[in-house]
Amino acid sequence: MKVGLSIGGGVRALEGINPADLVEDGFSSVFVACYEREMLWHAPRTADFTRTCQSAGLEVYAVPLGYGRVMDPDPSIDSLYVREHPHHCQVDSRGRRCAKACPNNPSFLEWFASNMRTLAWLLECRGFLWDEPSFYYARGGWACRCEYCRRLFFAEHQQQLPADLDDAVVRFRRSSMLMFLLASAAAIQAVDRRLLSLVMPGSSMSSREAGIGLDEWGALPGSSAVDELSAYASWEQGRTDMETAIRATHEAISTPARKHHKRSVLWIAGSPHPRDKLLDALRVAHLAGVQHLVIAGYQSLVASPAYERFRAPMARVIGQLQ
Repeated sequence: MKVGLSIGGGVRALEGINPADLVEDGFSSVFVACYEREMLWHAPRTADFTRTCQSAGLEVYAVPLGYGRVMDPDPSIDSLYVREHPHHCQVDSRGRRCAKACPNNPSFLEWFASNMRTLAWLLECRGFLWDEPSFYYARGGWACRCEYCRRLFFAEHQQQLPADLDDAVVRFRRSSMLMFLLASAAAIQAVDRRLLSLVMPGSSMSSREAGIGLDEWGALPGSSAVDELSAYASWEQGRTDMETAIRATHEAISTPARKHHKRSVLWIAGSPHPRDKLLDALRVAHLAGVQHLVIAGYQSLVASPAYERFRAPMARVIGQLQ
């Protein structure tokens, strides 16, 4: 079982990381957050870090965040594009603009594809993770009803886009998000055909709410936009126990992925704190058949003051599972 580490926190966090130490601790891959605003000024520093990681023997995956906020699991992540182009943002069911670019807007699509090609050219990486791509949905309001969405819906159905989130609108949102993912994958693979496209559906929204959500696990691997399917196994809120969460989530993504001869990646939270049961979670994931496990939390794990005492036991466990 490969074990990876998700690294957020921006370029300042990268400066304090020695990739050789991560390899010594047993990690095989890193998922590096690439924030829209930071990449405008600090892309070379991120590129240097990815090269160092690859030289150390780590697989590197880029995670674009903030780009139009179409992929934004963290609502606090800013997007300069959204600030400068509010007229390219989604329009909700009440006619209001949302702070989220529309994936059907051709200007945004062109800008996004251009930025992804630039990242693919700059970064030494194995692939890109598209993290929770979604349309706007909140308090019963949904998007998008901009002019481009209305035109596309009319062209497909020969009728106006309904004001209610009915089944036809749900299918339209799903197909629109899949087309966006296809464009995303095509952008990076135009630079290097070997780059993988990983997709993590929204962890807290169904496809009806997000466009692509948890209940799309069965359909997503069939798309050429998806090379590997990712999901986050959560048990921190006490809704289920750790072993059940890991086994159920792994089964939910690995079964459809195998059906289409594709791989899956399971994500879990990680910290030295006993409540996260990280060492036990590693063992359970291995027994469940997980091939690639990613620990989400450089800040909570490696950067934790308790990590120095925790790293040796963790490295031993990872070594036993490889």
